[in-house]
Amino acid sequence: MLNTSAESGSASMPTPRRRPVVVTIAALLMVPSIVIWLIAGVAFFLAMLRTEGDGLGKFLVVGIGAGVLAIALLVVLLATMGIFMAWTGDNAAGLAVPAGFTFGLFVVVIVTLLAQGKLSYHPTMVTPLVVGGLAGVSLILIKSPPARAWFAGRSG
Repeated sequence: MLNTSAESGSASMPTPRRRPVVVTIAALLMVPSIVIWLIAGVAFFLAMLRTEGDGLGKFLVVGIGAGVLAIALLVVLLATMGIFMAWTGDNAAGLAVPAGFTFGLFVVVIVTLLAQGKLSYHPTMVTPLVVGGLAGVSLILIKSPPARAWFAGRSG
């Protein structure tokens, strides 16, 4: 017997055809994270490049700067690919990994500062707080029931 479109769907849950709003919002919320990771990685590398000194010390400092830049560029690449994967419905994990990493780093830094009693307001803290919060919201949205149902329907 031929399989018609009415018979192809699941009896318990219809497969959503359109991209849920939560997936769109989750993808858009990761854009500031990409920009900040890129700016922070390049700025850190340039700061390490401009340090004084010579010989092995200068080489080690620039090497650390290059390592931090490489990690930042990796997160930028993963987040960009994750946005495209989420947008096309390929996989939620593509966006959840960089969002989780960014949010996890945010939580670790906040908890460490609170534990040391060094948390005080500085204007430079606003950007990392906002970006970490946006990454957390993106992570929650990409794992929400409508998003999970849409991804499950797209992969099946």
